[in-house]
Amino acid sequence: MLWHTTKDGKYRIESMSTANFPAALEVARTCFQDETVCIGTGVDKDPLAAEEMLELCADAALDGLSLVAVATDTEEVAATVFCKLQEKPTTDSTEKTFFEIFSEERCKRPASCFMMEFMIEVDEKCNYFERCGVDCCCEIMFVGTLPHHRRKGLATLLVKTAVELVKKFKDGPIAPLTILDLGPKYAFMKPKKPVSKSPQLCTALWSAVGSKRIGQVLGFSILETFSFADFVYDGVCCSDRIGAVVTCECAVLKI
Repeated sequence: MLWHTTKDGKYRIESMSTANFPAALEVARTCFQDETVCIGTGVDKDPLAAEEMLELCADAALDGLSLVAVATDTEEVAATVFCKLQEKPTTDSTEKTFFEIFSEERCKRPASCFMMEFMIEVDEKCNYFERCGVDCCCEIMFVGTLPHHRRKGLATLLVKTAVELVKKFKDGPIAPLTILDLGPKYAFMKPKKPVSKSPQLCTALWSAVGSKRIGQVLGFSILETFSFADFVYDGVCCSDRIGAVVTCECAVLKI
């Protein structure tokens, strides 16, 4: 489904589909190599850990809110955003979040396990549901652009469009995918329980200069800021892996 075309006509923004999903995963795989959280958690150095994170992206695609930017001249998928719906756990303290379940059931590599631990810990500290008074949110989980398509505003347009789709979600997912749509590689995945609530909040963890700028442009508010210097994986400080003291901004946008 087509949502936007850039003013110069060189790119179009589309919903993720059976046709463009494999290329969207390859964009993510490429971007893992220079994405701050992936570097800090060691995922960039472990191809098997990266595969497990791509599986996380595949799971997110089923929610029907993920998007791609396609170059009109070559039909290359130039950029992508994967968005994940999350519902507030019930008052039953034993109920686990999606990230907790994914980490326990589907992550085997130490790097991917640590990356999930990082995401879970940050989410717990931010406590989006209680602090913002909502019971369903959409996380802008991953956004990336191929190097030769960067500095064209594609990531900003993708996130802006994702927010627009979240606002439309009250009538159900716009472009849902099924496990069959993901291809034989992900045929083992279990059918998902449909999200019954409409998201009232968009959340994001901005860690790069570019992503933080996206948040500013689109009006996200900063709920918390964390330093990668406070996280250690395999005896090495995450900021040392990154090569700089970098912060991660937990950002929210009310719908």
